[in-house]
Amino acid sequence: MANMLRVVIPVDSMDVTSWKLAVRYALEIANKTSPPATDVVLLTHTKSQLDHTSLASHLGQTVTKALSKGEIFNLDSAVRLRFATLRTLGHSTRNSVVIAFYADERMLETLDGQRGVVGIAAVPQFDGDIDQWINIWNPVVHGRKPEATKPLIDDPVIEKALESITTKSNTDNAVLHTDDRKFADGVFRILRAKGHKLDPTAIKSWAIRANWKPDAADELCKVAAKVAKFKNKPSLGAIHNPDEHYERWKS
Repeated sequence: MANMLRVVIPVDSMDVTSWKLAVRYALEIANKTSPPATDVVLLTHTKSQLDHTSLASHLGQTVTKALSKGEIFNLDSAVRLRFATLRTLGHSTRNSVVIAFYADERMLETLDGQRGVVGIAAVPQFDGDIDQWINIWNPVVHGRKPEATKPLIDDPVIEKALESITTKSNTDNAVLHTDDRKFADGVFRILRAKGHKLDPTAIKSWAIRANWKPDAADELCKVAAKVAKFKNKPSLGAIHNPDEHYERWKS
């Protein structure tokens, strides 16, 4: 979701400072939302990452055991901390801030499509683990000066074409309907026939930033990849008014 507050803490996850900063940012995000969030979820890939890693040391034995048993821990008088994994998170987020510990692209992509998440404080396990996510959302990165958000698609014609796909498609769904997929395929064929180069990864990133569900954006990426691999320019004979579509994207 484009209006979600996102923070990255690029501090070694073995260092307790990473946890302290994650909590600090989570509380800041909780207080900035309207209404203020009272639910903070500590999210890891698996339960063993809570019980048997540096994270357990950061939290301390008492808190680790409580969270592991499904109990709630008070971060302050108004905000409560609970634990979840990617498997158990389900649809339990309601106006929630998530501390994504040992975060990678898969974890954060899941959160991007999760209803009820109003903010993310991400602690990557290794450098480079979430570079693509950072590129998509331009989050606050602890210790770095804010940068202007950069466009993900350099070709304005392709961007206009993607906007037309977005308008045509039901982006609230996790999958593309058959008609939406067919329309996207036609759009990409027109672009290829007119000499434009398709970057499927950039197209997926653009779609996610444009509030597509991550799984649907991935489907769009695959449609683009299929057309991008054509050895020759595709025929447009089966597409209705391809030149009219193209001129609209150029204008």
